[in-house]
Amino acid sequence: MNRQQARDFIASILEIPHEGELQVAIDGVHRLGTRFNDCAVSQNALKIQATLTLTARLEQKKASVTINTLNDKAMVNSAIKQVFAICAHMPDDEEVMPPMGEVLEAREYAFNAESEAMEIETIGAWAAAACKEGSVAGIDLAGLLSLGKMFCAYGDSAGGFAYERYHRSDYHVTATGNNGSGWAEDQGVTIRQDDVMAATKRAIDKCAKAQNPKVFEPRPTTVILEPQAVGDLMAMAFWHGFDQRAKDEGRSALSDYNKALGKLSFYSDPACEVFPTISFSADGQALGKTLWLDEGKVQQLLTNRYWAKKNKLEVRPAPNNIILAGEGASLDKLIQSTDDGILVTRFWYIRSTDANTLGFTGMTRDGTWRIENGEVTHPVVEMRWNESVLRVLNNVVASGKPVATGEFISMAMPALKVDEFHFSSLSA
Repeated sequence: MNRQQARDFIASILEIPHEGELQVAIDGVHRLGTRFNDCAVSQNALKIQATLTLTARLEQKKASVTINTLNDKAMVNSAIKQVFAICAHMPDDEEVMPPMGEVLEAREYAFNAESEAMEIETIGAWAAAACKEGSVAGIDLAGLLSLGKMFCAYGDSAGGFAYERYHRSDYHVTATGNNGSGWAEDQGVTIRQDDVMAATKRAIDKCAKAQNPKVFEPRPTTVILEPQAVGDLMAMAFWHGFDQRAKDEGRSALSDYNKALGKLSFYSDPACEVFPTISFSADGQALGKTLWLDEGKVQQLLTNRYWAKKNKLEVRPAPNNIILAGEGASLDKLIQSTDDGILVTRFWYIRSTDANTLGFTGMTRDGTWRIENGEVTHPVVEMRWNESVLRVLNNVVASGKPVATGEFISMAMPALKVDEFHFSSLSA
């Protein structure tokens, strides 16, 4: 569905007689995907689908209904009647806001012509070639290679309209040996066979070097976190701690925190060259560059329209990507500058432990190594950690160049060298 088709379709819905106010959102996806395990392709999937979400507002009541059929007029009419019927029975909510009514220009930072032309046969062939690399190395590979060709459209009864096409590629692969594993990824808005093979070889190399790990007695130590591990931590920190209302109500780690959070800048930008995204929110709000931390100093926090109006603040909607700036040091340089430390590939099973300190716990995964005298010497048994992101950011002593990462939200993250990272126990 192109921009004009989306505008016409939304207009046809809004012309249907209805009471109150109506917001219309359309999400379309043409997703190509290949899954593989045991060094063999297990599934080729082609998903073509559009969903229609209708949100009704009657004074301070609000309700939503979603259907996945756009060409059935009777079903669309029924959905409109249903959403207003549900809305009428909802309790009043002072936080319900009217539609924005803004017409937004299509930026399409995340649209890529090369991705638009790609077909499922290409994706499948690249995944099969990656599997062959694993077979030759005698290491099991499992993973997913996918590319989404998508569009998002929004319109409302106040006259608002927005539309953009965008792409999202995702390749992640786990290499497993007899007694150790490795992992790698390639994220972005497009992907090439060279990218797939490079990530595959990184995972295989990590796996080969991760065999027969030794026990490192858990203790606070210097760590070098690769970009995915940094993203794992920063994404959790952002959604749990960077909220203006929580801060104002005393529920946030930032409520009584007046110091700088280290020296790095943290921001969002749909035009980010490393990992661009769609430039408007699900409810039709324009998204631009937003600086959350400027050299560690808090500048802005997530602020929804209700809280902004109530407290006379600037609206800061939830972004579609997050970026942590870095100083550009290579991973090799970070390792060479470390006499005694641990190199971490990524984290998993992260859970919040203390909202007052942005405290989290989790485990290392798929490749963790001992660093001694500036060299990676041997793999270590995976460990559990307990850390405060406030402390982590303040203990950063060096950083790399941001790269695309993030399976669930688009991120650009650097590798970080962090002092006194708290490992608490073994996890394997």
